[in-house]
Amino acid sequence: MEELTRVDPNEDPYLALRTALAVALCVILAEPLGVTQPMMPIVFAMSMMSNQRGALNAKIFAGPLMLPIMAFVFSWIAAATVSEPSLFILVNVVLAAGGIALMLFKGSRGGIILTVFPAMMSMSALYSDQALVAIRDSMASGGVILGVAMVALNILLPPQTSRIHVEKIDPFTGANPRAELLIRLAVYVPVMLATFATGDMNLLIVPIMLAFVCAEPDRGGRMEQLVDRGGGTIIGALVAIGAMAIYHVVPQFPVLAALITLITFVLIDKMTTGRARPLFYQYICSVALVMLVSATFGARDAFEVVVQRVVLTSGAMVGAIALLSLLEMIFIPNRNVSQQAA
Repeated sequence: MEELTRVDPNEDPYLALRTALAVALCVILAEPLGVTQPMMPIVFAMSMMSNQRGALNAKIFAGPLMLPIMAFVFSWIAAATVSEPSLFILVNVVLAAGGIALMLFKGSRGGIILTVFPAMMSMSALYSDQALVAIRDSMASGGVILGVAMVALNILLPPQTSRIHVEKIDPFTGANPRAELLIRLAVYVPVMLATFATGDMNLLIVPIMLAFVCAEPDRGGRMEQLVDRGGGTIIGALVAIGAMAIYHVVPQFPVLAALITLITFVLIDKMTTGRARPLFYQYICSVALVMLVSATFGARDAFEVVVQRVVLTSGAMVGAIALLSLLEMIFIPNRNVSQQAA
């Protein structure tokens, strides 16, 4: 899968500031624009803005433009198939297989679109029509807000380089590609379907984490995902707890907006200056924002949000890594030998 590279501060000294301001705009504009799920534009803004590398080009602005399109396309597919269980399952399995194959064999982030977004829309459709509409509209509105913010902030605070970024990818290149894909689907698909069967939106994080683990071509990549996303979840939870403690003392919206903006700025700046991999800091930021927004904008208990996210993320990733290793030992016993030869 594509690796999130470290940013040279000489090339883009404003990355953290741009990202923090974009997140702040999404927080401030969510209520006036009627965004019922503010977590979505906030997290999309943090992720897409902090993923920006190199000089400005058309590809950078493709993400926000695609969000409304993906929201309506995948929500329509979910709504059209949810009343036909066999078709519903078939469509989701095919999309998941295509997404994991793209990530595994091409190292493409486009695979995330085919894996995560359809699952999210399908889960919402199973929950209720209102939930599906809320997720769709929040995703579409978030894309519009983020698109405007991205253009404006890149004009005001542009990267200081003319170098066009070339993605660093690590696709699977070994033998038995069909067996490798089937093993990953044997791990991912049952968990996805079991999550659908529960109808609990909070459990959707489990197949999402499994998708990232299954997209890695080798065990080393999976362990890096565990460290970055599993470890990031724990640290992000601690950051969220600290922010929620401050907000509990001063429960005012400006304080919440300031906390979210500050957390984003500090952690995205660490993507440039920190010693760990950039994904580690990005995921800490993502988890902290999700927990903080879920606990303050939503009706869920803060303790429940934190504990559930930590347990589900860590447990899902460890279980997936162990099961993938076991299946590889059983069905591809010469896998390590072929990789060493390659």
